[in-house]
Amino acid sequence: MKKLRFIIIIVCLLVPTALSRAEVAKWIIKPMASAIARMDNSHFKVWNDDKCGVFNSQGKQVVPFMADSITDFVGDVAVVLRNQEGHNRLLSVLHTDGAIFPVYEEVYVDENPFVGTDRLLVTDRKGKDLFLNLEGKKMKDKVNRNELPPASPEPELEFVVNGPIPFEVDDEYGYYYGKDIFLPVQFTEAQPFSNGYAIAADHTGKYGLLRLLDDDVHVIKAGREAPEDYVHENIKFKIHVPEELNNDIITMVCTDARGQSVEEKSFDSGSEREVPFSLSAGKYKVNVLSGNLHIYTTSVTAKPPAKPKPKEKVQPKPATSANTTTTRTAVSSSAVSASSVQIAVGAKTLKANAKDCASFAITITNNGNETLTTPVSVGGKGVICATKQVTVKPHSSRSVTATFTGVKSKESRTVTVTASGKTVSRTIALTPFFTEF
Repeated sequence: MKKLRFIIIIVCLLVPTALSRAEVAKWIIKPMASAIARMDNSHFKVWNDDKCGVFNSQGKQVVPFMADSITDFVGDVAVVLRNQEGHNRLLSVLHTDGAIFPVYEEVYVDENPFVGTDRLLVTDRKGKDLFLNLEGKKMKDKVNRNELPPASPEPELEFVVNGPIPFEVDDEYGYYYGKDIFLPVQFTEAQPFSNGYAIAADHTGKYGLLRLLDDDVHVIKAGREAPEDYVHENIKFKIHVPEELNNDIITMVCTDARGQSVEEKSFDSGSEREVPFSLSAGKYKVNVLSGNLHIYTTSVTAKPPAKPKPKEKVQPKPATSANTTTTRTAVSSSAVSASSVQIAVGAKTLKANAKDCASFAITITNNGNETLTTPVSVGGKGVICATKQVTVKPHSSRSVTATFTGVKSKESRTVTVTASGKTVSRTIALTPFFTEF
């Protein structure tokens, strides 16, 4: 089947209402994938090494890791395919409402199957043409190729950026909204949020899917714990997390100016947690993690109690949060300027089509305040890219498609992308079409 060109054009609107309540995110798909791609706002293609599956926006896997390729939605359906003896066998039909219909007939898709609004064109194992309905069942209608309408191509996908945008510090990424840090730097790759979701890779290089939550994280210094030793302040922190994190392990890490850290974990369930710390005098950076995801940063000043004077009654100090700063950290101007242009190559593994070609997306993000027009240079063995120049609006991303040609054996190739004076290289593992796994 012909591999159709895939372009994502992202226009950043930064609609204030899109984040009016959402102040934190969680992994809806934990980092475990070699690649993730949007199909629409409710379905995501996920690659686990050589095989592909589909997850929905709730993090539920609706297509297991059994496919070699899956089309994007044409109308309301996509087809799930497996390479069998050099041909694309049709395994199932996926609908945008989440319904999936297995195909029990042994049929193959060697051309674009989307030849009508209510049927798919396939061939059986003897090469005979036939139609399937959109529930994967054989139809009685005879096929006359001369009377078929033109096949409907897979669409060019367009997604609107209406949430946090990545920023870069020392080749790692975090997310900011306006000038405030939304998620601290911790990702090796990060795409902007669109309709509440963002694809990102953690420090292992594996990809996951982040989802915005309609709640915030709050940390207050609720009071002192006894006994006092006059060298440490025994602090009781109260933490509020969104209910979607109720069953997660919450970790707090307090780091002083010398870089020395004290860590405590809350294994309790619920949105309201209490975490005790014993801290010597000084100012601390406080990081809050849900599992391995760094979701919040604040600061606290520890003040051990003064030793009481002899025969002098010490009045108990009321609970206070005055010494805890709970506002979000601003993104430094140097971080934003250093990341005014970001380049992301959207694949680590690729499988070629029947024409020995493997396409992938290159995303260029402009985090500056002015429209960017820049030449784009894409180099590497057998790489072609029709786009030579892009224009990206402020705080927006634009993706273009590049293609490896002549992929006839398993190999690794390096692609190098240069835009606006910045160069990024990535090595991609390639698998030919005519290979059984």
